Amino acid sequence: MKDIAIIGSGGLGKETVVLLHQINAKELEWNVVGFYDDGKQRGEKIAGHLVLGKIEELNAIDYPLCVIIAIGDPAIKRQVAQRLNNKHLKFPALIHPSAMMGLNIQLGEGSMVTAGCRLTVDIEIGKHVLLNLNTTVGHDVVVGDFSSIMPGVHLSGSVTIGESVLIGTGASILQHVHIGNQAVVGAGAVVNKPVKDGVTVAGVPARSIFKK
Repeated sequence: MKDIAIIGSGGLGKETVVLLHQINAKELEWNVVGFYDDGKQRGEKIAGHLVLGKIEELNAIDYPLCVIIAIGDPAIKRQVAQRLNNKHLKFPALIHPSAMMGLNIQLGEGSMVTAGCRLTVDIEIGKHVLLNLNTTVGHDVVVGDFSSIMPGVHLSGSVTIGESVLIGTGASILQHVHIGNQAVVGAGAVVNKPVKDGVTVAGVPARSIFKK
């Protein structure tokens, strides 16, 4: 079994513990050593595992350790990844046993495909991407680094998602639509037109409500 630490002990961190335990139920692979979290005290116990320290302490590790960043906010997730410069740290991609993985799927380091997700064919998922529960990903989809796709999202064929994008629960992105970098798609939205960088859209059909 390989040691793995989880960055972030909030809701997604706890769900990541569940993901790892369910992977182990099929085949023993991961030993969860605990959490690293700047907002918690060392020694706190969360989801059956201890908080081991602050995130920066991972840069002092002098032995091989796998790490997963369990943070939903794309901007914070990117910032955390940029803080980690220790060559001993590895960022595995995690796939839940129930996920249906099709053909020619590229999955970047540190990404998570959670329970109930379905991916079809010719799909490119970047680094540190979250595909949360029951998300569907159609053919020829590209999802950029650090993006977070929340539960029940549907990405139709040939959709392109930029970097550090947040797509809210239950949203649907229709075929051939491009979502720009750092954009936000509100929960339940139906997106049928391109979304520019940094723009937030919501509604059915989705319309711009905020621009950074």
